Amino acid sequence: MLGRRQEAAASELAQWWEALGQRGIGSRAVLLAVPQGWGRTTVLDQLAAVISQADAPATLVVRISGRSLPGEPGPQALALRDCLMEAGVRRRAAVLLCLDRLGGAARLGLGQGTLFASGLAASVRFLLAGLATAAEGEVRDGGPAVADDAAARAARAVVAVSASAPVVVLMDDADRLEPGLAVTLIENLIDGLQSRVLVVAAVDPGSGLAAALTSRARYGLTAGRVHRAGTDPRMGYKSRADLARELRPDLPAAAAQRIARRTATFAEVFAAAGAARLAGAVTAASAARF
Repeated sequence: MLGRRQEAAASELAQWWEALGQRGIGSRAVLLAVPQGWGRTTVLDQLAAVISQADAPATLVVRISGRSLPGEPGPQALALRDCLMEAGVRRRAAVLLCLDRLGGAARLGLGQGTLFASGLAASVRFLLAGLATAAEGEVRDGGPAVADDAAARAARAVVAVSASAPVVVLMDDADRLEPGLAVTLIENLIDGLQSRVLVVAAVDPGSGLAAALTSRARYGLTAGRVHRAGTDPRMGYKSRADLARELRPDLPAAAAQRIARRTATFAEVFAAAGAARLAGAVTAASAARF
């Protein structure tokens, strides 16, 4: 169940994904800057569903939840590496290496002037070897620089794979990541002239991570590659009352206002509207029996 604001946000993010796969805009990061309880997890779920149902070339979807990651940089880097590799990236990399050994570049229709023909397979092989040989203990116990290097290696492996299959990285509660590590990860994911990686990061409106990424994208390799989704982050009383009326048009105005007074977030409004709908259905079913 989505409200108009959530539907609009999901639609905009889907357009970014379509542009990535169909128009070759290059890798991008899009920041969904809305407060917790606004519905940002639901929006990311909706985008993932749209991608999975699309009649288009396969897109690899990576899910990262900041809430589920360890707090220390080393363990967090290892967890991020595992998230990136688990979503079919390692399997796709293995396919690329196999095709390379069989002379399959032509089969993919990539031609001799492409990233694949000019060294994609070698890049994938090198990056995967680096990931496999990196000592977990060293990363776990090392400082921020060691953690950043581990995350950067995993990100570059994703970038290499994206030359053959678009990759969408959905990061919920991205502010929970260690700031420096998050910047390193995202910038490495979107740094590539021929790559096709879309990073969607759900952050708080006053996010330090968002500010850092936006500031750094004014120059350098990520210039013009970081964007903010055009969402309305407001979640005050009026916004909550409007959402209640939107979700339950049959409710009297006083009931929608009561829901707005008794809630603090859109998530609570969704729950209250759902409960009201269920209560109405039960009442109607009981009346029909008599």
